[in-house]
Amino acid sequence: MNNIIIPSGKFTGEVSAPPSKSHAQRILACALLSHQKTTVLGIGKSTDELSALGILERSALKPSNQDGLLVIPAGNKLIFDSEQINFGESGLASRMFTPILANASQELMLYGSGTLSSRPMHLFDEVFENLKVEFQSNNGTLPFRVKGPIIPNSIELDGSLSSQFITGFLYAFAGNKETRHEKLRLKKPKSLPYIELSLDVLREFGVNVNLMGEEIEFNGPYEFKETNISVEGDWSSASFLMVGAALFGSIRIHGLKRESKQADRRMLDVLKNFGSNVSWENDVLSISKNEFKSFEFDATHCPDLFPPLAVLGSFGTNVSFVHGVHRLFAKESNRAETIVEELTKLGAQIEIKGDAMLISPRKEPIDYAVRSCHDHRIAMACAIFTLGIDKSITISDAEAVDKSFPDFYTYLEHLTM
Repeated sequence: MNNIIIPSGKFTGEVSAPPSKSHAQRILACALLSHQKTTVLGIGKSTDELSALGILERSALKPSNQDGLLVIPAGNKLIFDSEQINFGESGLASRMFTPILANASQELMLYGSGTLSSRPMHLFDEVFENLKVEFQSNNGTLPFRVKGPIIPNSIELDGSLSSQFITGFLYAFAGNKETRHEKLRLKKPKSLPYIELSLDVLREFGVNVNLMGEEIEFNGPYEFKETNISVEGDWSSASFLMVGAALFGSIRIHGLKRESKQADRRMLDVLKNFGSNVSWENDVLSISKNEFKSFEFDATHCPDLFPPLAVLGSFGTNVSFVHGVHRLFAKESNRAETIVEELTKLGAQIEIKGDAMLISPRKEPIDYAVRSCHDHRIAMACAIFTLGIDKSITISDAEAVDKSFPDFYTYLEHLTM
């Protein structure tokens, strides 16, 4: 599907933040491990959330919608009506649920689609042998064959690629009745705020596990409690709307947790340095256009901010620097490459030097047709960038936004009318 974005010279309004797919998937993961009833308010419709929900729908105790709430009944949910489980294109689902599913005693075949099938996950081959799990991959990529259950043992996890692996084993150990005083020793952990988010969700389910430096120590076995929980608003998706407001108007956003553990909350720090007006009124966040400065920011622990930051920096008055480019090479696309290639068409002046992205003030567009490269965040970045140029653009594979923010273009239309 192609989408045409027409500049309107306006960006203003009041919206509710879309649900956080990362928070929702963690809730669903804990619900799968819990033997108690879980009630969830605010599950979204992104394809990543639907992939996670699909795993629970394969379980013996299937979730149901009751009066707008998702209800997952009590009982052992790690029994599945099919040996085949598909993660779709969700990197978080594949990395987080694979260790959880390794607690099941039945053999399972785990699949992915699109670029997920080629994303590196060799860590599983290295770790599962130490946990007495029968595991086979396709040379470190999907599909996987797995048969548990995990026999808990202290292990070292390389977190340099993604914290999502750490969350998977954290949850798998917390949900395993044989867990006692084992440790997860973390090597070069990235995206630490998301590990804290994972721990926060566990606490909502009555399970208290702490990160001490670069080590997680368990004190099991644990009992999950019956839980009623709401999905937070998504700072990742909202960051594109914030950039739109900072460059072209103003916005009031409801539904973002002010003290959230979501890493992308750091967007507010950048906007303040850029010169934007940023304020809270109770639980409503307001962003509005003011100054256009340059900025410097380390996105190592929040790499999903690179696309909106590339847009923001392109409208600055001087060169902006974003560090942590090494986190971009195993996303839906090689995101460093696609940010440069696609935004350059629209006039951006971006280059990669070592581990930094240098963003200079934009020039005139050289093309008005861009590609999402099947990457939801590239599609959204191109759409927001277009609001600052004088001609409409066409985004190919624009439906990529369904992965995280299926209503993005509806929001955009509302805010630019």
